[in-house]
Amino acid sequence: MFAQIILGNLADSRGRRPVMIFGLILFSIGGLLCAVANSIETLLAARFIQGFGSSVCLFLPRTIMRDVHPKDKAASAIGYMVTAMMVAPLFGPALFGWISDVSSWRIIYLLLAAAGFTLAYLSYQYQKETLVASVLPKQSHWQSNKTLLAEREFIAYLLIHCGSIGIYFCYLAGAPYVAMELRNHTATVYGTWFSMVAIGYLAGNFVAGRFSETCGTQKMIVLSFWPLVTGIILFWVFNGMQDLIGLFLPMVFIAISNGMCLPNLTSAAMSVRPENAGGASGLLGTLQIATAIFLTLIVSAMLKTTAVPLYGAITLCGLVSSAGIWLLLRKTVRR
Repeated sequence: MFAQIILGNLADSRGRRPVMIFGLILFSIGGLLCAVANSIETLLAARFIQGFGSSVCLFLPRTIMRDVHPKDKAASAIGYMVTAMMVAPLFGPALFGWISDVSSWRIIYLLLAAAGFTLAYLSYQYQKETLVASVLPKQSHWQSNKTLLAEREFIAYLLIHCGSIGIYFCYLAGAPYVAMELRNHTATVYGTWFSMVAIGYLAGNFVAGRFSETCGTQKMIVLSFWPLVTGIILFWVFNGMQDLIGLFLPMVFIAISNGMCLPNLTSAAMSVRPENAGGASGLLGTLQIATAIFLTLIVSAMLKTTAVPLYGAITLCGLVSSAGIWLLLRKTVRR
């Protein structure tokens, strides 16, 4: 969880290219260790190494986008980039599930290690350094984080980010239980309906890619708030409905909101202090994972005989996002 903070700050002080290569090599080494692991303890340790290294693929691409583009253009580019990245979750589980069935799970980790080494080589050969020497931070890593957290605008973006992404993780933790245990639908039916959420997120990413540069990041963030509010209201309107449309249609609105908001939010947060762009991206990623862990535990523990705890947690996350929007607009009005 803390890898993104550590490596994000290193990317600000040492450069994007060496940190990317280091992370990919570490990811590959972790994959090789997973493939030869002969105990659960060894496998978990190897997975930790693999996960630590793979974190560079989460925050560094968007940081590099911000390096080479102005804020609004970067948001547009990140939107298109995330749209392309959604291909992996759509096809990856089925592909690697098939490999596991016909061969061995160890082959999966060998393939991931090979992919990591290949990407590390390509980064070494072709990736240019995008960190400009003139914006190298003169602060230590932790001072950089402290500086970012002292910025009211950055706090606003953090609140919006944690609230918006929190809804998604609440849903991931609680929706399967509501659909299959409380409303007696099969896993196959649930999985089929869930594609609606992915399509909604892709649609939001496309909107971000198409309009962020012309509308501006802040306007897109504010506009994305309305489908989020609509989705939360629909959850309560459809509470008790047995048909899965009542569980998935509200989430489609929220997925569209996240797809519109998150690329713009990321670009805007990294623009608060451009010299700390890597650290800002790392902080966002770390808090995203922390929010996911916390909300997954809370929602899983609270769900018993009704979906109300799930909708309550989603509403609470919406209020956190609302606080961030209020803080952001208040800062704008003061200017």
